Amino acid sequence: MSFLPEGWMHAPPPRASGSTVRTSILLLALAACLTTGLSCHNDGGCPSGAQCDCHDGTDCYLGCADGHDCHQSCHNADHCGIVCGDHCDQTCHDLIDCSTACGDDCMQTCHNTNTCGAFCGARCDYACTSVQTCGVRVGPMSNVTCTNVTLCAVECQGDCHVTCTGVNTCDVRCADGSAAVECGGNLHACGPC
Repeated sequence: MSFLPEGWMHAPPPRASGSTVRTSILLLALAACLTTGLSCHNDGGCPSGAQCDCHDGTDCYLGCADGHDCHQSCHNADHCGIVCGDHCDQTCHDLIDCSTACGDDCMQTCHNTNTCGAFCGARCDYACTSVQTCGVRVGPMSNVTCTNVTLCAVECQGDCHVTCTGVNTCDVRCADGSAAVECGGNLHACGPC
């Protein structure tokens, strides 16, 4: 059973091997572009270390040509999809919906958007602010922060911390399907507090 918002594509657990994950993410993104009619922007993808931006349109797609270390931003459009390998910064804001996928050691931010969905590997930092629905699957040793969100649904694939502030429903599930431990101060954890 998944706790991500209905309609979001489900990916395999965040980590297999590096090339398998990158290939899976890129294939999922390509499939999303083809099946939903997204116009894919940013010809060839974002080069490593560069800031890439997609905005002011109906649909945006941002990839990372080198696979890692990209800085990607999508805003002021209707729909957005962003994919990257490891060590990436991904930001979405002022959209109807945004989906992001990233490997390990990523920072993902989604704010002022109706629906946000994300897959992220180990040691991910994800922030969801001023959003109706936020659905996130993160790897071990990750931190998720939901602020002023109607529904914050998080699946942790290992130890993680989730902070819910001003959230109507904070639903955090651990890898074994159990609910997270409430640590106090709006903090929920899979594993130790």
